[in-house]
Amino acid sequence: MFEIGESLAAARRAQRLELADVEAQTRIRQRQLAALEAERFDLLPGRAYTRAFLRTYASALGLDADHFVAEFEERYPDPEVEEQVPRLLPRRRRHVPVRVLVVLAALVGVGVFVAWSGNLHQGSPPKLAASTANQAPPPPAHVPVQKPLVIVHPKPQTLVIHAATGNCWLLVRRGGPNGKILYESTLSQGGTVRFGSVRLWIRLGAPANVVATRGGRPLAALVGASNPIDLTA
Repeated sequence: MFEIGESLAAARRAQRLELADVEAQTRIRQRQLAALEAERFDLLPGRAYTRAFLRTYASALGLDADHFVAEFEERYPDPEVEEQVPRLLPRRRRHVPVRVLVVLAALVGVGVFVAWSGNLHQGSPPKLAASTANQAPPPPAHVPVQKPLVIVHPKPQTLVIHAATGNCWLLVRRGGPNGKILYESTLSQGGTVRFGSVRLWIRLGAPANVVATRGGRPLAALVGASNPIDLTA
């Protein structure tokens, strides 16, 4: 175990850098850099931003960024949320009274007796006329042949994010804000990342610096967006 904030501050002072110099290099504000050095992680926007800021700050100082992020995860684990599963009440069995069963059995017996008595008094069935008996059945109606259904699947739409005017920190998850992390880093100016045709949840630190398209069409949610922004594509 080592001190995260003190290690960052010591490395910065050893390189004779001020917080303003690091802010110009990483695009992270001075008050957020100071919070990292003081280990006041509660002053940062959230766990995702804290991990990203630690990784970017340590990389800018030439330190092992993965080591700092792993130390943060070990000392400040993500609280687990227990899901409460509702218990189902057992279904009650309905008991039919014996008297009702007896009445039903008696009614069935009376119905069978009446049907049997009626069959005894019925005569032989009437004979069909010769013309009716020898009449050929009508030809079957013409059944139209249905054409097979052709399903055309749409082409997959690729999401492309390009850092056009400056650096931008990205966090991309699959499906939603709690989905699997597909990308988490700072996209340098001129860099481009691509993702397949899946539902994505994206957090951008500087959306004004990037151009994003989905299937060749620009994402309308980024037009005039402020820093930072979350969106689903």
